[in-house]
Amino acid sequence: MRVMELRAETIYQGVERTMSDNVDDVTKGVTLRNGNSWYLSNNYKKPYSDSDSNSDIKFRLDNAEETDNFVVKYHGKTYDISGLLKYHPGGRKTLKPYKGFSLDRVLAETPHSKAAHHLFEEFVLENQSEYQDIEKLINWNKPILWQVSSLKNRYWEWVNLPVNRPIRLFKSNFLELLTITPWYLVPIIWIPISLYFFYIGCTTDISDSVVNSMPQIIIAFAWGLLLWTFLEYSLHRKLFHMKPPPDSTTLITLHFLLHGLHHKFYFQAPFDAQRLLFPPVPAIAAATILLNLYKLLFPPVMINFVISGTMIGYLCYDLIHYYLHYGAPKAETYLYVMKRYHNYHHFSHHQEGFGISSKLWDYVFGTLITLRQLIRAIEW
Repeated sequence: MRVMELRAETIYQGVERTMSDNVDDVTKGVTLRNGNSWYLSNNYKKPYSDSDSNSDIKFRLDNAEETDNFVVKYHGKTYDISGLLKYHPGGRKTLKPYKGFSLDRVLAETPHSKAAHHLFEEFVLENQSEYQDIEKLINWNKPILWQVSSLKNRYWEWVNLPVNRPIRLFKSNFLELLTITPWYLVPIIWIPISLYFFYIGCTTDISDSVVNSMPQIIIAFAWGLLLWTFLEYSLHRKLFHMKPPPDSTTLITLHFLLHGLHHKFYFQAPFDAQRLLFPPVPAIAAATILLNLYKLLFPPVMINFVISGTMIGYLCYDLIHYYLHYGAPKAETYLYVMKRYHNYHHFSHHQEGFGISSKLWDYVFGTLITLRQLIRAIEW
């Protein structure tokens, strides 16, 4: 699959006017969206009026603010993709020339994955009955965590088809709150803990002065950083992308809670600042298990520095992951490449590209994604 990164030479090819296709017919009345009490109101702002000439329409479409409705046509259906622009993997400027036009030809010339097309259908302003087939398997008006196991053999297909809608996991407000993590909470929690272990290592574990022991300290700390990159890769590949048996209620629910919701809710999980980061309570529980494992693997003189390095590695991973979804890195920077890389993983290469902060172990284990060469850099 190719994510939405259109070659520069195709941007203006095959653009078809939709003025004769009644783009404004979606403004008539109230339309139910996604079976989840979402409605298109009668106050929907039309991008042009019925009395406007084609030249006036063209001018208004070309000069509209980005906050205006961004209406396009595809296969005879009308879409408002204003909510997609900011998060479009190919950058918002890739889409900008198509406002008010048909995407039929350009999407035919630039193939997209099944996941990308499924997400695109979230923005349709008309009947979604065909698209809704698999999404009707869940009652979106109720907490969904305990529903996903009922999908059984449809779960794997369902979870890899992203949607754009609000979610609630638990009925309990307290449990729901535990799934929400502001980005700044991650450094607030993990930097002091990492510094604490580093301090304990310096004051109790080394027999010589800190200055004389600095080479050993640096090596142990670096080991911790390297170990985190391996944990990041292996957990992502072996645990988070483990396909649960269709008859296992427990494993389906666990998979969805650990990672499935991250792929399913492309906006409301990956692009929601409150859900993207790993919640502190389960993270601290996992860190406790890892600490006890490290005690079995490393000598006392190293252990606290290794733990400190691992925690800093985790901190960097979580914040990098957040930035890859939310940020707009400059072209050809490290994070620019990693953002493209991670978008490929989300939309097409679900079984490749497991490194998030680094590609290191993708190289080692043969799961590297080769990014397509672009004529023009993406601007998010």
